[in-house]
Amino acid sequence: MKKKWNTIILSTVTAISIATPTVVQASSTENALSATTQATENIQQKIELYGLKEIQSTLIENTVTQVTYTSRDEYGFETSTNLTITTDINKNITNIISSPSIGLNIPNQGIEEQKRKPGKPTKPTKPVKTNTVPYKLNGGTNRASFINQHAYDRHKYDPTVKSTSSKTQYGKDVDVKKLRESTMHDYDNKWSQTDLSGVTTTTYAKRFNDNISTKDTSTRDHRVIINQNNSAKSTQFPLGF
Repeated sequence: MKKKWNTIILSTVTAISIATPTVVQASSTENALSATTQATENIQQKIELYGLKEIQSTLIENTVTQVTYTSRDEYGFETSTNLTITTDINKNITNIISSPSIGLNIPNQGIEEQKRKPGKPTKPTKPVKTNTVPYKLNGGTNRASFINQHAYDRHKYDPTVKSTSSKTQYGKDVDVKKLRESTMHDYDNKWSQTDLSGVTTTTYAKRFNDNISTKDTSTRDHRVIINQNNSAKSTQFPLGF
């Protein structure tokens, strides 16, 4: 019996030693697939983090673009991050390299901050953020309120034409000028980019507390795009979905 017992154990050990390598080894194909999947997930996370879907249509295909993303929190603190974005021939984002934050702007800490006694830090006060949709009778049809003729022709209120997600209209009684000013001065997010020809554009985004468009394309989100090289190519519009 003892001799038989030893034989069984020897056989068992031998089986384990043979099976072990097949468990721990992975094929190069599996490793490559895993790395590709991880890279894709990282890119998607960055696209979400920096809101790059907002400007993806403005990127140039098969090139590298420098973008500065700026966000503002509920206290008015701003942080900016430089991004190097690579696209393929279909404008899909294939790589994003982000640098550390390049600045921090703390509002309302000028004279009052200088008056503060040393050793007694003040608690940041939450500023009053104005998200109320400004009212103006027939404001959606007022040419003078729009940033330029292009924005007026494309996004003015027109009861004879249905507002669509690709060509949104402002609401009939929305103050278009104040919407633009509020979006630029009190934005939620901002993106600045320069293309290969040297044209710089800045996109401002802000969400209001009520609909700024018509019932057909109800939305609280507003966009202003400033073309630093040619103001005629700037625009503003309710963001359709």
